[in-house]
Amino acid sequence: MKKIILGIAVLLVIIVGVFAIMRTQNRPTALPTPSRVYHIGILSRGRGLYEVAIKGFQDQMRELGYVEGQNVTYDIRYLSTKEELDAAAQDFVNANVDLINTYSTPATRPVYEATQKMSNPIPIIFGSLNYPVASGFIKSVEQPGANVTGIISLSTELTAKRIELLARIIPGIKKIAMPRGAVELNDIAVNNSVTIAEQAAKNLGIELVFFPVRTKEEIVSSAPNITAQRVQGMIVGGDSLVWGGLDEYIKQAIKEKLPLAVFGTDQVKRGALIGFGADYTVMGQQIAVMSDKIIKGKKPGDIPVETPKKLILAINLDTARAIGITLDPELLKEAEVIIGK
Repeated sequence: MKKIILGIAVLLVIIVGVFAIMRTQNRPTALPTPSRVYHIGILSRGRGLYEVAIKGFQDQMRELGYVEGQNVTYDIRYLSTKEELDAAAQDFVNANVDLINTYSTPATRPVYEATQKMSNPIPIIFGSLNYPVASGFIKSVEQPGANVTGIISLSTELTAKRIELLARIIPGIKKIAMPRGAVELNDIAVNNSVTIAEQAAKNLGIELVFFPVRTKEEIVSSAPNITAQRVQGMIVGGDSLVWGGLDEYIKQAIKEKLPLAVFGTDQVKRGALIGFGADYTVMGQQIAVMSDKIIKGKKPGDIPVETPKKLILAINLDTARAIGITLDPELLKEAEVIIGK
């Protein structure tokens, strides 16, 4: 009898041990909890798609264990003019924030220049930038080599795709409007968008009609000049100034019954007909992962620059009806996001 009792006891010990191991294996991995409050400055030229990315960033940071008000705080600035961007960049440096996220080349430049004057430059992660090497922010995509890394948006490179989409929507289209930041603003992304658009249009036998602007106020005054009497469609390039005034162009495109091809899903939700570009929510998540690595000690210069992990084709059927266009069923099948029914 004693042997039986002893055997049962041993068996119970083994069973308890097995269940303990199983509980340990099935227990969710604890999220990292930073030991102090981290301060992150976020500088964006305008809102729109950038707001989508920033929300994706904050949501992913929360998943990584950074809870706003507990172990992280955000100072988010949505600005427009060079003077405003310069001042915000200096504010972040003066506050000695732990990390700065930027959206657009005009937002990144003052932050980069301000941090280069520091003995220990604040790490910068850019989002939605097109030419970080040509802009002088990094040495190479693989080895940034400075206090900067981030995500290349491809918004400029995909300018040709927008022209191709309009050519599919309106076979034989001859003239397309392209609002753009004025040449004297010397925005690399804008200038390259124009070059890419010109080549794509030439290949398709299409004439581009440019509408240059220098400020958000000029967008309001110039948008009404884009009429059906002058063009048959409209595109935007990798142009943060134009994106900042996109609602004006959307309103004008619907009024003139012109198909407008844009970059992001958020822009399509706001009324543009069609868009193809990065998923900005996912882009924000990528930036959060990079930020977590830097907070944990990795140098930004050792983190390779990334491209968007996800591209989306989006179509607004409500807009199609409003401007009197019937879309090819094959094009609709290609769309991942369809607004309206």
